[in-house]
Amino acid sequence: MKRSIGQVASAASEVAAGRYDDRVADPGLGVEFATLADSYNSLAQRLGNVEGIRRRMLADLAHEMRTPLATVEAHLEAVEDGVRSLDEDTLTVIRLSTRRLGRLAEDIAAVSQAEEGTLDIHRQAIEASALASAASEGAQDRFTAKGVHLGTHLNTHDSVLADPDRIGQVLSNLLDNALRHTPTGGSVTLGCRRHDRWVEFVIADSGEGIAPEHLAHVFDRFYRVDTARDRNRGGSGIGLSISKALVEAHGGTLTALSSGPGHGATFTVRLAPANR
Repeated sequence: MKRSIGQVASAASEVAAGRYDDRVADPGLGVEFATLADSYNSLAQRLGNVEGIRRRMLADLAHEMRTPLATVEAHLEAVEDGVRSLDEDTLTVIRLSTRRLGRLAEDIAAVSQAEEGTLDIHRQAIEASALASAASEGAQDRFTAKGVHLGTHLNTHDSVLADPDRIGQVLSNLLDNALRHTPTGGSVTLGCRRHDRWVEFVIADSGEGIAPEHLAHVFDRFYRVDTARDRNRGGSGIGLSISKALVEAHGGTLTALSSGPGHGATFTVRLAPANR
């Protein structure tokens, strides 16, 4: 028995030191010790996964910051060396890069606050159709510029208890995501409807679709199916993460479905009706 407890203590010391690969074997001393070993192994696995996510997130964040910082540095050096003038074109490039950094910082703060439950959310009863209409109208110019049709299907008069600014941000993020992945000539629809005990907002596109192996990760921070191509399309890489965190902070859910590449994607926001 002492040997078995010693194994658990030794393995726990490894975890405390940041080494999560050690596992404790079932010592064969009964249900209690088997449960202890299983619990320890599950804990070590979860901690290892969290540490892996943390390291990947920091690496991705550094990568996201590198491009705009390099752009600013290159243009400032060119001005200092007399290769470029500090004209409006140069200032525009620098402004775009600093705005990208600012947006990245704001997005990281927003998703962290939402996940930690510290984000201010001011709920009020508001018609779902009003939220959908406002999001559609706000995005219409962007869709027209790219030549993608944006339609709406407003099939409920139910109200939801929500922060209109935060849910408006969610719908805007989802529409922008659909637009990025839908080619010219394609279409996106934004609908709202009552389904069982939920009010649903459904954003469906006719775009690229999502392969099954990527579908489970689309809400991960900085996750991109095609890193180089998606980064060139703009965005901070965490718009979907923010959206999911904001919806869950309202007690709702956000899910993604796709039949695979070439078959488009559908994102569904579920919120409780105000009169439930």
